[in-house]
Amino acid sequence: MSLTDNQYKALQDFCSRYPLRKITKNRPMLYQGEIPPSVLFIKSGVVKIYNITSEGEEKIIGYESRNGLMPLEWVFGRSPGSSYYYDAFTDCEIYHVDKTELIELIKSDPQVALGLLDRFVSMYIGASIHLHALEQSRARNKLLYIFQYLVLRFGEQTDGSHYRIDLRLTHQDLANLIGSTRETASNEIGKLSKEKILQVKDLKYVIDTDRALRLLGEDDFANISL
Repeated sequence: MSLTDNQYKALQDFCSRYPLRKITKNRPMLYQGEIPPSVLFIKSGVVKIYNITSEGEEKIIGYESRNGLMPLEWVFGRSPGSSYYYDAFTDCEIYHVDKTELIELIKSDPQVALGLLDRFVSMYIGASIHLHALEQSRARNKLLYIFQYLVLRFGEQTDGSHYRIDLRLTHQDLANLIGSTRETASNEIGKLSKEKILQVKDLKYVIDTDRALRLLGEDDFANISL
């Protein structure tokens, strides 16, 4: 994210007045259609947001991390409840915040509103890249775009154009992100690894972003930040 923790401090201080709960990895937080008793604010950890198709397949919408509010569609009155499922992707610490008081804070504090606007713009850009990945006809290109999205959201530079994605993602997780089978995702990951575009160790990925973007013909993506 482009904003520093100092710029989120007012929101963090406000949320810290409310109950803090620890949620272990893989436990559900919200179900689709559920009316939340409070707003969830992430102090630490990563949350997976997903949908389940009529065939029972999981489709990942995205991931939310530190300083994220959930579920946004309910917080801002665009839905009577949660539109998706929310699970703890890692161990998480979550503040349970009063919705009415949070909205009053956003209305009264321009810095809080500006911080949230910046975050929402970043989420929009990330969602656009995710959508662009899904529009690709080849699984290889879908994966390359998804890795770019993950680098922008969770990447840490190791050297030069190499970035490590700080999430442990299975091949099934990546398949769910691009709407393919695990077998297809595994096959393409293997090819990218052989071509030295991707390194995989203990379900963590290091990607050479320069080579990946050149393959996609998307040099301008190198200048995008979230």
